[in-house]
Amino acid sequence: MLYADETSSDALEPIYAHRRDVDLEMAEMHAAADAWHAVRDRGYCNHGSATGYRNPPVYEVQKLLKPGQLICTAGCGTIFTDDEDWYAQLDDPMANPRPLPGHPAHTPALATGPAGTAAAATS
Repeated sequence: MLYADETSSDALEPIYAHRRDVDLEMAEMHAAADAWHAVRDRGYCNHGSATGYRNPPVYEVQKLLKPGQLICTAGCGTIFTDDEDWYAQLDDPMANPRPLPGHPAHTPALATGPAGTAAAATS
């Protein structure tokens, strides 16, 4: 609602300011997601999910755990000593990088011949 002593731009300024704030917040979240995915793109686990000890175990991997431990279920199978250990590595997965098994970044490349075909071994 406009009052006699204000212009429409005064009334719309809070709306536009809120939109700018939301845009900045979304940009920050996109940057964080890009960094999160870059870890996996480089072939390392970001420890995005884990399961803890349970007796009786529900999942096969829980049989490997002792009380208080967690195991990464995002690809690497790292066993964490407790919740704090998992959260620390979740916050900064490159502090102690764990390679993703079978990721192309950690498997030897095949020698390629003409047109990208596998070169025949000639000895």
